[in-house]
Amino acid sequence: MTTPAPRPRLKTRFKPARLKLSSDHSKRPLERLSLHDQLVAKVREMIVDGELAAGAPLPERMLCETFGVSRTPLRETFKILAAEGLIELRPHRTPVVTPIDAREIAEIFDVMVGLDAAAGRAAAARATAGDIARLDAMHAELVTLHRAAERAAYFRLNQQIHTEITRLAGNSVLFNMWSTLHTNVFRARAVANYDARRWDESIREHEAFMALLRAGDAAGFAQALADHTRKTGDSVLQMLESQA
Repeated sequence: MTTPAPRPRLKTRFKPARLKLSSDHSKRPLERLSLHDQLVAKVREMIVDGELAAGAPLPERMLCETFGVSRTPLRETFKILAAEGLIELRPHRTPVVTPIDAREIAEIFDVMVGLDAAAGRAAAARATAGDIARLDAMHAELVTLHRAAERAAYFRLNQQIHTEITRLAGNSVLFNMWSTLHTNVFRARAVANYDARRWDESIREHEAFMALLRAGDAAGFAQALADHTRKTGDSVLQMLESQA
């Protein structure tokens, strides 16, 4: 039996020049990505800050006109925010901002206490003098905002401080888990809208754990940070229950 001769190998080579892409065309996907990121960030911010209230409908046509975008990027934005738990997508119905579930918030805070303890311990062990100086500067600004009763700006900076502490832990898995859960926690805090007494307590707790960080007490810093998160959770849940 005669063995068939092997087929000749086809030599193909990719030639970018044949695509005939101009420099302008090659930049467009980056521009679309930038617009998409901005849209996600803006709608997320409106939900977290309470500008789009829990349970509020999200009509596509109105939002497209508001942001000057087509339905395609808006629907992609909805998918991302739905994955984060901020939006409910309903078949053949208008999406809505996810209602705040007090039981779920309580469970999230239970997890956040543990995450903050772990993040605080690692961050204190890894933080350089420059890191501590940067957090000190942020804390000083936080105190100033508290004295001026700039509540919205205070909450924003407060979030940035906690984010920076978690980032300093140097654990990407912990940071991603914390960031996802914190989005829902921050929204609940905005809706609950702390009373003045809790706000005063909170700034004193910040003062306490920053002092421990400066002193290099990693265990004390981690415990104080976790206690602060637990007390914050208790306050938010009290507010949500009173509003219900």
